[in-house]
Amino acid sequence: MSIRKCQKFTVYPLSNFPLGELAEVICISSFDLSLRLKSIGVQEGTLVEIIHQDPFGDRVVVRFNESRVALDKAFLKYILVRPLKTSYEMLRDFARVDQLTGLLTRQFAENLLRKELANPPYCLVLADVDDFKRFNDTFGHQAGDRVLKDISQVIKTNLRKTDLAVRWGGEEIALLLKNTTLELGKLIAERIRRAVANHVVWWQGQPLKVTVSLGICGAPPVRPLELLFEMTDKALYQAKRSGKNSVSVCEE
Repeated sequence: MSIRKCQKFTVYPLSNFPLGELAEVICISSFDLSLRLKSIGVQEGTLVEIIHQDPFGDRVVVRFNESRVALDKAFLKYILVRPLKTSYEMLRDFARVDQLTGLLTRQFAENLLRKELANPPYCLVLADVDDFKRFNDTFGHQAGDRVLKDISQVIKTNLRKTDLAVRWGGEEIALLLKNTTLELGKLIAERIRRAVANHVVWWQGQPLKVTVSLGICGAPPVRPLELLFEMTDKALYQAKRSGKNSVSVCEE
């Protein structure tokens, strides 16, 4: 296997990896190809997999996270990758972390949330991207993925290390703000709302303005997880009804 150096990593051309084997993009050594792949959110750290090769042609179907791209076989040598972790580590991380947004998965986070509910004060926040369907319908699902990825990172940068951020479903993100009163939780939710509204998502050279609506519910009193989510979801619905791009507090 030929070895090339790129940005101080020992890496390999993607063409050396067989079908179904996952790798991690280290860099793309072709400028034109780099621009094309960046338009769908491919960057350092992106997971990559060859999912189909035409034995009688020059096209290869490559998956970058959730995006599928058909490339000429000649381009594969410009995508430099390194192997992922062991299979056990990879499966463990896949179960814990949503591969598009980098947030915790709902499946992994539910048990964490149930344990934390016994330790008030805390706040549960549900954030939902406003008019998300419009991005998918107008620009395509890859643009929608880019919006979710960008907004998730904006939210994470406005949280504390002790807080939990979970991709709860679709474009909905759940946040558990630990050791947080309702008054402080409202300030954090409002900070997130402003940060998202001030952020510009770039898609194929076009700026996309994105906003989120947020519902928030605090404890004490301690409630079962299902009831807490039901109340917070109602607050989120009220934020949507109030014109979106707003924060609404649940009714006790």
